[in-house]
Amino acid sequence: MIPNLPIIVEVVTGGGPGGGSATVKIAGAPEAWFAKDIASGDLTVSICGECGHAELHVNNVAALCEKYVKSQKL
Repeated sequence: MIPNLPIIVEVVTGGGPGGGSATVKIAGAPEAWFAKDIASGDLTVSICGECGHAELHVNNVAALCEKYVKSQKL
């Protein structure tokens, strides 16, 4: 579990209305001015059609967790 991770979302809209994608990025070296050693993953959402509950999911979770752990050791 990665606790209290701030949500930073980049939205790229190139597919017209409703199109585009969202990405989660974690820097392994957040203090660096350049070359922050970033891992990223595509963000998707699942929504319940009855109550509207939404859950976010990200691919590339192993690399994101690795970068998070690395950033906490600095």
